[in-house]
Amino acid sequence: MLRTMTAILALGALSTPSLADQPVAIGEIAYGPELIEHAEDFGERELDRLAGYLRDALERELADQLGDGGHVLNATILDAQPNRPTMEQMSGARALHHSSVSIGGADVEAQLVSADGEILETYSYGWRSWNIRDVVGHAQWTDARRTFSRFADQVSDSLDERADTGS
Repeated sequence: MLRTMTAILALGALSTPSLADQPVAIGEIAYGPELIEHAEDFGERELDRLAGYLRDALERELADQLGDGGHVLNATILDAQPNRPTMEQMSGARALHHSSVSIGGADVEAQLVSADGEILETYSYGWRSWNIRDVVGHAQWTDARRTFSRFADQVSDSLDERADTGS
């Protein structure tokens, strides 16, 4: 009887779709209200650059899990601060010098959504430089890109864990 029950449970586990069986597509990358508010200062094209950086980080970290027809990961960049002035910030009345530096970083969140629209998991991450001295030598969006990379790594680890546990 125990063998029969174990076999039935094993067959049930095999027939239950798990995350490991479901590819993940990177869906929409949206902008939060705070970031949209800053868009006038940064310039509209900077939003597209930030979305591209986040998409690149997610594609790099989730490369083994990407595909269509499964789950979708929708992300939102809530806010971001550059380490160096953007083109828009270097022009205009209050023009900043290209060598100006500041503490940068970003806040980002995402939802993993099943094919039938159920939210399976939510993720969020935010990071900023600790000290202005740490910023020397940084490019325009270095800390925001670092935030996106760390966020993508956490999402990947979470998806791997879900696949390992079959949930």
